[in-house]
Amino acid sequence: MKKTLLWMLVVIISMSIVGTFSLAGCEKAGTEVEEAASVEEAEPAEEAEPAEEEVPSEPVTITVWADSYFTPEWQGAQGRILELIWDRFEQDNNVTVDLELVPYPEFQNKLLQALKAGTAPDAVIADQYWLASMVEVGGVQPLNDLWSEEDRSDFLDWTVDGVTVNGNIYGIWYTTDARVLFYRKDILSTAGFNEPPKTWDELYDTAKEVTTEDIYGLGTIAGPGEGTMCNLLIDYWSQGGELVNSDGEPVFQEGENREALIKILNYYKKFFDEGIVPADSINYTSDNDMMSRIAADGYAMFFGGSFLVSFIQGNCDPEIAEQWDIVVRPIPQGGSPTTLNGGFMLNVLSSDPVKKEAAWKFIWHLAQAENSSAFAEASSGLPVRKSSWETDKFYSEDYYMKKFAEILPYGKARDNSIIYPIISDKLSIAVGEVISGQKTAEQAIDDAYEAVKGSM
Repeated sequence: MKKTLLWMLVVIISMSIVGTFSLAGCEKAGTEVEEAASVEEAEPAEEAEPAEEEVPSEPVTITVWADSYFTPEWQGAQGRILELIWDRFEQDNNVTVDLELVPYPEFQNKLLQALKAGTAPDAVIADQYWLASMVEVGGVQPLNDLWSEEDRSDFLDWTVDGVTVNGNIYGIWYTTDARVLFYRKDILSTAGFNEPPKTWDELYDTAKEVTTEDIYGLGTIAGPGEGTMCNLLIDYWSQGGELVNSDGEPVFQEGENREALIKILNYYKKFFDEGIVPADSINYTSDNDMMSRIAADGYAMFFGGSFLVSFIQGNCDPEIAEQWDIVVRPIPQGGSPTTLNGGFMLNVLSSDPVKKEAAWKFIWHLAQAENSSAFAEASSGLPVRKSSWETDKFYSEDYYMKKFAEILPYGKARDNSIIYPIISDKLSIAVGEVISGQKTAEQAIDDAYEAVKGSM
């Protein structure tokens, strides 16, 4: 049954683009990011090598698959930062990194097929929520004996949990993001709101009040795909919702989980029915789809990822950009503050002793505090090391970064479950069905559950 389910996932991935990159893993804007630091300023500091074998006397070549976001070929500051980081690794370790770029929409499918066929690369930079499927196919190397507990303790707790399956650690979380509520201080203040909304009721009242002919009270995405599921999960987790049980069976249709979903879907529908959210948002599959309205001052508030800070600063009038602020997403009555953290992980796939050693040193090098922080800053990401938030000048002093530091502890990673992609696909479709009036919330949830069960 598991093999049938696994290749059902491949079919789903092949037939539909899971949003766009910006709502699947480590977030990035759809335009070139402004340089946050010069190459000279961001050059990585010296690091202590892992306590393992000596540098190989003979040259070693390892193959690495990555999306273009993580490569020197990517335009912008992050490309030049990565070139410094990668070149230094090759020089210091007598290792050549043979890089293959894989377009994100086909990446997971290609990776799973390669793992199954035994033709996978030696290392990969992969989306964190793919991990369960990768481990199910086989070929991902555990890092428990390679990655020291002392170094792990420097990472935000949920980042280690997010790369762990059945007690084995299969990767290192690289950089991350956080999804929050962006709001215009000037618009809210003019309407008599001196603070951003903290609850669902306050969000609705505020958004309705500030909606005008030219400005929508709230921006969001509601098209089928991972981006919509990320938004849904934040509200779902806030109410204690669980997608699967300890046996990996779907439970979103049961008891309090079902009631939470009904509440969420009906709440979303109200914003669309009353014109508070643009009607075409039902077709939006990533934060990138909101960018034109953000740049045109078309929202008073919107739900978005942390990478949109740099987009606002680079594309809005400076006086308007200064009016944008962020806050943890409003919560329903009885809920808890929550955010969802996406991100990419670094994995070792080779079982060949020499290549495995070189691949481990490569991902360990990328994950060092100086290197990962430099890349995160250049690419509008957030670091996952606690020390980076304490010692890196940008992350410890920047206005927005200090706010994100307060929000990150509320973070949670998506389920390491082989059926998560199927659940995500069906529930994101349910959102559109309810918003459009095709189905009631109850019927949409029931149908989503039956579709998930039918795929298992």
